[in-house]
Amino acid sequence: MSRFARASVLLIGLLGTLACASTSPADLETADCGHRVDPSIVTLGQNVVLSESGEVEPAQGRPIQEGWTLGRSAESITAHNEREYARVASYMMPIRDAIMCDLDETSLTLWQTLTAILRLNNIKTVQDLSGTPKEQIYSSDGIHEHLTNDGPDHNAMMKYLEEAELELKCLAFINFDFTNPEGANHCEMHGLAQGSGLVIP
Repeated sequence: MSRFARASVLLIGLLGTLACASTSPADLETADCGHRVDPSIVTLGQNVVLSESGEVEPAQGRPIQEGWTLGRSAESITAHNEREYARVASYMMPIRDAIMCDLDETSLTLWQTLTAILRLNNIKTVQDLSGTPKEQIYSSDGIHEHLTNDGPDHNAMMKYLEEAELELKCLAFINFDFTNPEGANHCEMHGLAQGSGLVIP
């Protein structure tokens, strides 16, 4: 088993016993909350991102959607961005599950283990709560503390998740246009070297 696979199994395995709590209105009111990645299938170059209907999703800047999960391909994935897209998803899906579905059962220690991929790549390590809520940036530890202590904050949570995922993609994808509909490139705005590669836990 590769180092990537071992690390992914460890990280995802830590969430394996967590059930999606449904103790408050903030929960998604469904026992099917989350992506629930099967750690036994996580292997670099063998995974694909599957939509809710089971279709393979191409590498894209769009955030992972609710109902999507990670699947195993019958053939090796050789295209760089497709392979890296699934790798990013293998880390971000458990992070999303922890914060969206299992926050009550996700200790700070477990959260820091899950978000190690972000810390190692210098993503979401600095917090800046100046400006309007729309402009505020939570660090990984900061968003966990905020949601744990202050309760649900959907906008802050989704901003954190979407930016963290996009910034991993900035480093992982090559020859990819990250320009958004407003004409801005998130990678350039945040000084991320596109295609420089991910540091893996």
